[in-house]
Amino acid sequence: MILNGKQLSALVKMGVAMAMADGKVEEVEKAAIAFELVKFGVKGNDAAVIISNSQIMDASDAIATLSNMTNEQKKYATGYLAAIMASDGDVDPSEVKLWQVICTLSSFPTMNIHEALLFWNNN
Repeated sequence: MILNGKQLSALVKMGVAMAMADGKVEEVEKAAIAFELVKFGVKGNDAAVIISNSQIMDASDAIATLSNMTNEQKKYATGYLAAIMASDGDVDPSEVKLWQVICTLSSFPTMNIHEALLFWNNN
């Protein structure tokens, strides 16, 4: 899977929103967000730039960026956001609702949480 810097910033933006959806951000959720950057080979200053860009990115810009990804990238993003949601072992209804909203607004393929996690784990 290949994602550019703007796509990664958009994913981080939505990942942080997922982590915050239940009103608390657990360390394991932060680790899940950061791990994705490491997984894509982003290190040091490049990671700082992506995180900084995600913080100043409007949610609408993040959604537009995610909407313009390929179908495979969208499946991956669906799984990534599901992984953040599930990372603390407590899938809160507010997280599920936000996940569904992001997936709908971004025109992600219809998947349940299990399917999304399975795709993400295998790609």
